Amino acid sequence: MLESATAPAIDLAARDRHVRLRTNTATPAERLAAMRDLIERSWAMLRRNPEALAHFRSRNYRARAVSIPGGQARHGT
Repeated sequence: MLESATAPAIDLAARDRHVRLRTNTATPAERLAAMRDLIERSWAMLRRNPEALAHFRSRNYRARAVSIPGGQARHGT
């Protein structure tokens, strides 16, 4: 039982080494392309779930809100 509990950690370590190696050998253009792909897939996932998109936007606006004396909050453009 103990061996099976440690086996996933070994697999994860091997996967992490592989990902780091692939990332470290990628060109800047390949890294940018991977980031663009990640962003596109993330937005596609949010668009499929309107509730998640609403939560994301509300959290994003809350994080970017600027306090103004008098109790108002304003969002940057």
